[in-house]
Amino acid sequence: TPPPTAEFVPFENGSLWGDGTDSHVWFRFPCIEANENTFLKIETERDGWNVDNPQFIAYLDGKMKQGLDTNHREIYLGDTNAKEITLYAYTGAKVSQARLYADFRELVPEVNELYYDIRFPFELISCMNTDSAEYAHILYMLYKSVSLLELYDIGSKEFLASVKRADEYIKNELYGNYTRTPVSKAVCIGHTHIDCAWLWTLKQTREKVQRSFSTVLELMRHYPEYKFMSSQALLYKYLKEEAPEVYGEVADKIAEGRWECEGAMWVEADCNLTSGESLVRQVLYGKNFFKKEFGVDNRVLWLPDVFGYSAALPQILRKSGVDWFVTSKISWNDTNEIPYNIFSWRGIDGTEINSYFLTANDSKNWCVNNSKKYRIASTYNATTEPRQTYGAYERYKQKYLNDEALVTFGYGDGGGGPTAEQLELALRGVAGIAGAPQTKIEFAGDFLSRLEGKIKNNPDLPRWQGELYLEYHRGTYTTAAKNKKNNRQSEFLYLDAELLSSIAKELFGDEFPKAKLHEGWEDILTNQFHDIIPGSSIGEVYEQCESDYAHIKEIGASIVSGAREKIAAAIDEKHGYVIFNPHSFEGSGLVKVEGRSAYVSKIAPKGYTATANLSFDNHVKIIGKTVETDALSVIFNDAWQIISIYDKANRRELLKPNSVGNQLRVYADFPDKYDAWEWKEYSTHEYRVIDAVSSTETVDDGARRGIKIVRPYMSSSITQTVWFTDKDTYIEFETEVDWHEHNQMLKVAFPVDIHTDKAIYEIQFGTIERPTHTNTSWDAAKYEVCGHKYADLSEGNFGISLLNDCKYGHDIHDGVMMLSLLRSPTYPNPESDQGVSCFTYGIYSHKGQLKDCETARLAYYLNYPMVALKAIGSVDTIPDSFSAIGINSDHVICETVKEEEQGSGTIL
Repeated sequence: TPPPTAEFVPFENGSLWGDGTDSHVWFRFPCIEANENTFLKIETERDGWNVDNPQFIAYLDGKMKQGLDTNHREIYLGDTNAKEITLYAYTGAKVSQARLYADFRELVPEVNELYYDIRFPFELISCMNTDSAEYAHILYMLYKSVSLLELYDIGSKEFLASVKRADEYIKNELYGNYTRTPVSKAVCIGHTHIDCAWLWTLKQTREKVQRSFSTVLELMRHYPEYKFMSSQALLYKYLKEEAPEVYGEVADKIAEGRWECEGAMWVEADCNLTSGESLVRQVLYGKNFFKKEFGVDNRVLWLPDVFGYSAALPQILRKSGVDWFVTSKISWNDTNEIPYNIFSWRGIDGTEINSYFLTANDSKNWCVNNSKKYRIASTYNATTEPRQTYGAYERYKQKYLNDEALVTFGYGDGGGGPTAEQLELALRGVAGIAGAPQTKIEFAGDFLSRLEGKIKNNPDLPRWQGELYLEYHRGTYTTAAKNKKNNRQSEFLYLDAELLSSIAKELFGDEFPKAKLHEGWEDILTNQFHDIIPGSSIGEVYEQCESDYAHIKEIGASIVSGAREKIAAAIDEKHGYVIFNPHSFEGSGLVKVEGRSAYVSKIAPKGYTATANLSFDNHVKIIGKTVETDALSVIFNDAWQIISIYDKANRRELLKPNSVGNQLRVYADFPDKYDAWEWKEYSTHEYRVIDAVSSTETVDDGARRGIKIVRPYMSSSITQTVWFTDKDTYIEFETEVDWHEHNQMLKVAFPVDIHTDKAIYEIQFGTIERPTHTNTSWDAAKYEVCGHKYADLSEGNFGISLLNDCKYGHDIHDGVMMLSLLRSPTYPNPESDQGVSCFTYGIYSHKGQLKDCETARLAYYLNYPMVALKAIGSVDTIPDSFSAIGINSDHVICETVKEEEQGSGTIL
C-alpha cells in the first residue's frame, strides 16, 4: 500500500534514488491525457539481466497495472483514463542506488508493424544456408520492401505513406505468396521461470510473482493470441496472499483457456536430496492446490532447471496421475549428450513415463554466420526470435517421431516473462514462411497430448533406464551442510509425528492434527526448492531457512512429544520404560536413557514396547591403540588413524593393505564457474590428509565405548568420537567440525579390500547401482554421485556399507569408499559451511549381499533413533506393546503411516 501523500517528497526526473541494496521507494506522478498509442517509458541507466537490476510494480489510480524491469520498460496508457501513476520501486539485491527516468512517448503503429514484418525474416535468413533458394528469395523480398521507403524526412506524411507501401509489399509477397503448408512447427508457450529463492529471498519472490503475473495479464489485454504457462503452486499462493485482485484475474484467464497452470509440484524441487515421502508430498500438495483453486488436474511434471532426476520418480509420478516429465537441464551435461529428446523413462520398479527434453537455443547456422559459439545446452528462457525457434526444431533429434518442437519463451529465473517484442515475432512466424518452422502459440499440455497420440504403442520410441544423472552441479550434494541436515531431520520428524498421531488416534480416539502437519510440510517442501536445499542461494536465504526449520521443528516436536507423553502416562510404571520405535523393523539397538546409552531388543516396529530390560554394560576393550569387541578388532596408528579393521565372524580384514581408514582428506575446490554448484573432476587429483592430533581420550557411554580425537587443521578443528559396541560389526564416527576455510572440500575415505565393479546407493524408496570404474565416458562422468542414508560395496558373500545421518555426496571407485562432508564455496554465499557442523557417519561389514544384511536397519536408526520415556501410569490403560504395522518380510520397509489427505482412513 502506498504511503500517505504527506510522506512523499519532490523528485527530479533522472535523479538518484535508493537507500541501499534490497530497499524500496515509492514514486507518484500525474498521468498525461493519453491517446491509444501513448506509453510511459521507464529507464534506470542500468542494463543487463533483470536479476541484478531495479524493478517496479506500476499502479494506475491505485490499481496494479504491471511489472517493470530491464526487459519490460513500457506501460501502455491508451486503454486507460488514469489520472495518477504510482511505482513501487525495488533497488535489487546488488544495487544500492539508481536513476529513474520516466518519459511519456507515442508509438507509431505503422512503423511498429513494418519493423517486425522486416525484422522477423531478416533474422530468419541468418539461420539459413546462404546457398539455399529460400535465403535468396527472402533476401530479395526484404531488399524490395526496404527500397520502397522514403527516408528523406522521417516522420513526414511521405515517409508514413512509404511505410504503408513497404509493409503491403512484404505482407503480400513474403507473408502471403511465399508461405506454404508447414512440415514442421515450433510450438511456443509464454513462460517465466521464477526461482523461489536464489540471489533473492522468498520475501522478494512475493514481489516477483506480482510483477511477472501482472505483466502477463497486461500483455494478454493487447494480444488475444497470447497464451502463458507457469508452474509451482507456491507462487500462486503468494499471489493470492499479496494481490488477491490480480489472483482473481489469473483465475479468470485459466478458466478462459489462456493461462496454463501445470507443473504438478508445490515448487520445482530438487530431486536428488529430497526423500521419497517428500517427493510424494511435492506432487500431492502441488496437484491438490491447482485442483482446488482452479479445477485443473496437472498431468505434467515441469522441472526445466533441476539438477538431476532420481530413478524413483517415474513410479511416484504414475501413481500420482502424472503422465509426462519435461526438463531441459540434462542438456547441460559437461561430458555426454543423451541421444533423445522424446523417450520413455523407466524407473527402479519398471514403471515408465513419457519424457520430453526442451531443445530451444540458437540455430547452428545463426551461430556460424554471426561468429557465436554453438552450444548444445537448451534453454527454458527462450525467445521467439527465429534463431531460437529455428534452433529448437533444428536440435530436435527425433523428427521421425514428431514434426514439432516445444519452445518456452519469456525472461525467467528472476521472473519477468514474455515481452511485446517476443509476441510480435511469434505472430510473424505463424504465417509459415518457406524454409523455416511455423510458429504456433499453444499450451504445452496440448502439445504433449498430441505427441502422446503419435508415440503410443510406437516401437520406435526409445527407452531410458534408471536415473537421469546431470553431469554438472555435482557440488550441490554437499554445499550448505547445515541446511541439508535440517531437511533430513525434518523429514524424519514428520514421519514420526504422523505415525504417533495415527497411534494416538487408534488408542485414544485423538483427532489427527492434519492442519498443523500440513503447515509444517508446506514449509519443508518450500525449502526443497532447487536453489535452496542444494546450497546455491545467497546467505540471506539461509537465514530465513533457520527460522523456517525452527518453526517446522516446533510443530513436529510438539506433536511427537505430546503423543509419547500421553502413551507413557497410560502405561504402568512397573514396566520401567516405554521404548518408541519409529521404523518398520523390530527394534534392537541403542537408546538414550537419562543421558546414557542402553541396549534394548525386541521393540515393536512402528510403535512402542514397555520394558525394564535395558542393558547399560559394554565389554569393549581399549588398550593403547587397539580396540577389541565381540565382533571386531581395530588398530590405530600413532596419528590415531585406523590401519586395521578385522571382522571376526567373517574372518575378513576390511581395509586394503598399507592403507588408512577414516582418512580425512581436504581438496582444493576452485570451480571454473558456478562456485556453489560445481565440483570439478580436476579437483579430485590432489588432496591433503588431516592427521595432526591435539588430544585424545577414552570415553564411556553405557552400552558403548569410544575414543575422542581432536584434530587441528589450519584455522579449523575436527572433533571425532569413534564409538564401538559389543554386538555389531559397526563403527560410528560422531563428528563436530568447527570450519573456517574457504574453497576446500572435506571428505572421509575408507580404502576397503573389496573388488567389485558396482556400488549400490540408497535413493528414494529403493537403491541404484553405479559403476566403480571409469571404462566409458558415462562411467567417468559419475565421479561424484548422490546417495541417501547408505551406500554399499559387496563381493561374493561379504560387503561393507558406509552410512550417514545427513550427507549425500559419494565417490566410490577402485575400492575406495568416500563420503563428502563439507564444502566451503564463496559464491553466492561467502559464509557457506562456516562455523560448527555436527554429523555422524559409520562403517559396517556384513555377510552376504546388501539384501541379506542389517544396513538399512542401521541407517534408519542412525538417522532417527529409538527413544525411551519412563512409564508413569498407575495401571495399564493401553497395551504395553503396540505396533501400527507388522511386516513378515525382512526386505520390505514401511516408511510412512498417516491419515489420508482427504478423509479419515489410514495410509501405509
